[in-house]
Amino acid sequence: MTIHVCLSSDDKYARHLGVTIASILVNKAPEDELFFHILDGGISRENRSRLESLQNLASFKIEFLAVDISLFQNFPLDTDGPAHVSLATYYRILLPEFLPHIEKIIYLDCDVICRSSLAPLYADDMQGFSLKGAIDIDAERQSARLDINRYVCAGVLLFNLAQWRRQDLEARCLAFIREHADKILMHDQDVLNVICQESLGLLDRTWDAQVCGTRQARLSGFNELGRTANIIHFIGARKPWLPGCRAPYRKEYFRYLALTPWAEAVRSYRKACLRHFFFHTRISHGRKKWYVCGIRVFQSLCPPQKI
Repeated sequence: MTIHVCLSSDDKYARHLGVTIASILVNKAPEDELFFHILDGGISRENRSRLESLQNLASFKIEFLAVDISLFQNFPLDTDGPAHVSLATYYRILLPEFLPHIEKIIYLDCDVICRSSLAPLYADDMQGFSLKGAIDIDAERQSARLDINRYVCAGVLLFNLAQWRRQDLEARCLAFIREHADKILMHDQDVLNVICQESLGLLDRTWDAQVCGTRQARLSGFNELGRTANIIHFIGARKPWLPGCRAPYRKEYFRYLALTPWAEAVRSYRKACLRHFFFHTRISHGRKKWYVCGIRVFQSLCPPQKI
């Protein structure tokens, strides 16, 4: 069975894309035939070659689908939302157009690690749902903000592309962005949840164990899901490849990074961690704080942001 998997990246995220693909290849079942469809927002020729060289881990097919970035220039990218999000997040809305002959596809963000075969996820018959995802760690607050009943995380999604075409959901998503840009905070995740609300199914959380180093994640119990999860999803701005990340399971990212052509990044990360330990700054609760060897030595009020 061919398992169609879509990921979206620009050149800056190509390394993390490679890590996600490596984790899929290492944990695939022998009978899995993987076809990766990359929504390409400007990946360099060199990084494309690096991605293709992952064939040394397991065989797969891959295609790069060029995205006209200008189509998304006026899409909302709220500065109050996640700082690590780029316009590339909107590319997946156009999946039915990019892949007209595919009826179903798994979509993955590039900050996930796969620990098992994707075949059981892909085998889901969708049962009339246009989209399936796992409940978001902040679902209660986000669903209340948008006045909807359920809210899923868009990092791991199962798209019923056939139903998207029948119901013209792509056009409805684009119309919502044009007409309700003021309501969009979490980018296309908001759009997908609103437009697909009536046909939105739920995936088991083991397919999207959302983990991070925040107090909220620790207290909510979400981090504990990672112990037996099929997919680990590093949510939030502090990713495993950034110094100071406290997310559980972050070492797994480097395990797979070491299997890619970007393995040399492990050494530069260690140097960055040393620099971060000796001196770094952090902004919280309206204050900028300076740390030396992990000890706070100074803090000041942050100047008000310009509007």
